[in-house]
Amino acid sequence: MKNSLYTALVMLMLFTLSCLLYTVIFWDMMGASHIFRSHTTVLETRSGAIPTPAVLTTKATGSCQHTGGCDPAKNSKSISSSAIPTPAVPTMKATGTCQHSGGCDPAKNSKSIRKAVPKPKVYEKVKGQCNTSQGNVAFVKTHKTGSTTLTTILNRFGYHKNLSFVQMADAETGHFNYHTPSFSRINELFPPIGVTKNDTGNYTGYNISAVHFRYSRAFMEALMGDGVTPVYYITILREPVSQFVSAFRYFDVAKALLPANSTSHGDIEATILEVLNLSQSVFVAHPFAWNNQLFDLGMRKPDMLNESSVRRHVELLEREIDLVLITEHFDESLVLLKKLLCWEYDDILYLKRRMQPLEDSSISSTTIDRIRKHNHADSIMYDFFNRTLWKKVSDYGPSFDEDLETFRNLLSKRLENCTAGTEVVKVARGQENVMHVLAKDASDICWSVVRMYDVIDIIRRRQGG
Repeated sequence: MKNSLYTALVMLMLFTLSCLLYTVIFWDMMGASHIFRSHTTVLETRSGAIPTPAVLTTKATGSCQHTGGCDPAKNSKSISSSAIPTPAVPTMKATGTCQHSGGCDPAKNSKSIRKAVPKPKVYEKVKGQCNTSQGNVAFVKTHKTGSTTLTTILNRFGYHKNLSFVQMADAETGHFNYHTPSFSRINELFPPIGVTKNDTGNYTGYNISAVHFRYSRAFMEALMGDGVTPVYYITILREPVSQFVSAFRYFDVAKALLPANSTSHGDIEATILEVLNLSQSVFVAHPFAWNNQLFDLGMRKPDMLNESSVRRHVELLEREIDLVLITEHFDESLVLLKKLLCWEYDDILYLKRRMQPLEDSSISSTTIDRIRKHNHADSIMYDFFNRTLWKKVSDYGPSFDEDLETFRNLLSKRLENCTAGTEVVKVARGQENVMHVLAKDASDICWSVVRMYDVIDIIRRRQGG
């Protein structure tokens, strides 16, 4: 009996020791596993590696039902790794070389944690010399600068070539005037030749724009660009004092800005001086009272108070516009235009348009200085592009003077029998213009040069007007 009890006690002690030993071994293994995993995580974090998420699989409705991942080829409906969104890779700001933990482009050496913001569209002049006369022309038509004379040249060229014109359908002469060019109003245009009215998705590839609109490059690119044909942008500027006085009279700026009982009405110089003494806010609100040419060319009136902003805008125009003609040097400008567009001499023949009846408009030198200072931004722009015109003349080469003389001789010979005098006619707002009268038995070229409104009517009818 004693032996049996002794044996049982020994067995119990051995069992207890075995359990303790097993427990020690188990916890030791668990601790080592935890330490290994912790150490591995630290290494992975330091090395920048991101652990790949486990691939989950669902039970298949067929034979394969292994939740740990069966063979997809054997009727598995496992969720592939492409279905699991890849965790976002943090981006680190670089201090020099590329340190993007997910892999960046070392060549760019970006110091930003964001994607680069797209730069604004940069427009440039047409590069290279033309080899055909089929380039499209976008004329940014300024006010009271001789621009109507240039418009008749463009209209005549397009009329003879059966080209498509940008024209507002609800305006007698197609002008935008000071409507803001907008894609929401594209249905107000006449469609290009061959395009059905209201098929606005195909209102593109116009060949010529020669109507008033404020310069909006993106809008005109959408209307005139086809990805193949070059689009030449041109405009014309006039000496700011004479342009201001002409617009002041033609658009009756004094009537719009001065009280009806003003004592200066009737005296052009006194009226101008009274207007110039008005507050700046009045000039900002009226398109013709202050820096009108720069306003036509897309600059906001409030920005014109900052000379640095003005010069930046002029530099922008220099980069984007292929040729700026100068009213005071119109013939020289046309010879440059002829070369730019690969046209012929007959294509640039002209008669002066929209001439105002001669009036006594003598203005003192003191007032002239006031007007020039008042239109300081226009003066900066005009002086800049007057210089660039003569730079282009110099670059033209030694044949320029000869070509200019050829053009002027042809101008007088081809048009000497076109007109039978002039007449004064009423135009918009009751203003008067001096118009040429077409001579009897005049040639076809005389007709297209003299009868500009007949040409416009035909152009509009071709496009559905």
